[in-house]
Amino acid sequence: MPSKFRFSITVDVRFADMDSMGHVNNAVYLTYFEAARMAYWMHVTGRTDLKGMDMILARAEVDFRSPLVAPESVEVGVRCASIGRTSFVLEQDMHERKTGRLVAEARKVLVHYDYAILRPVPIGEDLRRMILAQDPEAKQG
Repeated sequence: MPSKFRFSITVDVRFADMDSMGHVNNAVYLTYFEAARMAYWMHVTGRTDLKGMDMILARAEVDFRSPLVAPESVEVGVRCASIGRTSFVLEQDMHERKTGRLVAEARKVLVHYDYAILRPVPIGEDLRRMILAQDPEAKQG
């Protein structure tokens, strides 16, 4: 199945991720999306750890498409959809690996943030180039 995402990670569902309804709890989906987002950011920036983090999550939307259960695993894709002056939008989706079934989709707004002064800062040209090298189709605004 061709993907619209150039970057993805695999996440295995753990028994601990399940709720009393017998499927992965809705809050855990966001955890899977966040794991992929952080891996994407390290990939794009070339970092090897989370020190010097310079983005902050401002908004997250998740659309749940189908239930997920253990021992399934998912492929979680990430891409930058658009870049503004101080923020950018990431799109994500999650497919069950064996069947390709769409499990969930997410859209997030991230703000380029300076934790020392506690405020948004412009996205520099170097960072913009790194993001666009990964996702050249991202809209610029």
